[in-house]
Amino acid sequence: MKLEISTSPRVTWVWAQDPAEAGSLREILTAAHCSYSDATGKNAESRILDLDIGIVAAEGLTALKAAGYSFQWHSTQHELNRQPTLFGLTIEQV
Repeated sequence: MKLEISTSPRVTWVWAQDPAEAGSLREILTAAHCSYSDATGKNAESRILDLDIGIVAAEGLTALKAAGYSFQWHSTQHELNRQPTLFGLTIEQV
């Protein structure tokens, strides 16, 4: 199960395949006591979760990784900001 990731200095977004999968991600994050919110802004969709930044985002991504998810960069992530890892987790290139 692969999730897409995009980041900025203010957010770490996790892009589920659809709103139903986003609901499953919310359950995983809630059970792991991780903080998250629904994405806001002009590009926000109901399938996107905002994991915040820094250690808060790292905890959320680690919980999703433990639940069996892997990650790849979202196509909108600028290529200069697509590093091979994020918070120590491997992020595949698009």
